[in-house]
Amino acid sequence: MSSTGPCRVRARARWQGVTTTALTEALHRDAAVLLAAYRSGTWVPAPAEVELAEGLARGRWEASFFCAVLRDVAPAVRSGRLIDVLEPAAVAFDQAASAPADIVLQLPVLVDTLTAEP
Repeated sequence: MSSTGPCRVRARARWQGVTTTALTEALHRDAAVLLAAYRSGTWVPAPAEVELAEGLARGRWEASFFCAVLRDVAPAVRSGRLIDVLEPAAVAFDQAASAPADIVLQLPVLVDTLTAEP
């Protein structure tokens, strides 16, 4: 997938020049921090963020699907914390031949936790 796709305009500029290894390490850490904040109750996702997570949970963790879901996110998602973890992941998908292991493992854990029934 091209690194100029519409789902990565903001993220690409922010993460341009960052190596895939550094990016995946940051994603792994940031997803873990957000997950811990959610589990401790210090972060409560907006309903639009939960809706985004539900959309991601229904699909396959591939670059094309991931970017399609991120392409048209609601303004409430743009102002939340979840997008700060997801947008760099779109860049990492572009930089790697396939999804880096840290993305494949850590982001679905976060998404699955957000979408689990209370």
